Amino acid sequence: MGRVNITSQAGAALILSLLMLLVLTLLAVSSMQGTIMQERMVSGAREGMQSLEIAESALRDAEVYIENVNLLSEFDGTGGLYGETDTAPDPQTFDWTGSTNVRTATVVDGVTPRYFIQHIGEARQPEQLTDLVVEGYSHETGATDAQAFRIVAWSPGPTGESTRIIESYYAREM
Repeated sequence: MGRVNITSQAGAALILSLLMLLVLTLLAVSSMQGTIMQERMVSGAREGMQSLEIAESALRDAEVYIENVNLLSEFDGTGGLYGETDTAPDPQTFDWTGSTNVRTATVVDGVTPRYFIQHIGEARQPEQLTDLVVEGYSHETGATDAQAFRIVAWSPGPTGESTRIIESYYAREM
């Protein structure tokens, strides 16, 4: 019988082992990249939801302010309070962090949301009230002496990677 050369077999096993190790490494790297991408997507979605919730808290602060205001003359274009004849800023281009003409809301998770309110006049016509919430108003009660307000709230997320701007219309009987 013939003799088998052990050294040539050991070399073939080493090459085969290295090729298998290379394939497994490539699979692991590919899987890791997919996992990292999914983690980034989830993190971005979480950041966006947090900034939306914080902006909604600023919206609630603005509604509380409107409920407690006694004089419409406070809406004079200063301090984040705009009157009927004032031109409110464009929320998309407005410098939310550098302007003094905004109101700051309650700090949530270390984030300070901001908002401004614009008095848009009397909400007397039923068609004007379609997008407003006015307590006690129905088609049977007729028009109410309500004042309408536009609220724009802004908030960054906890890491500052996202921002949310929300707009709401609110009416209050005066």
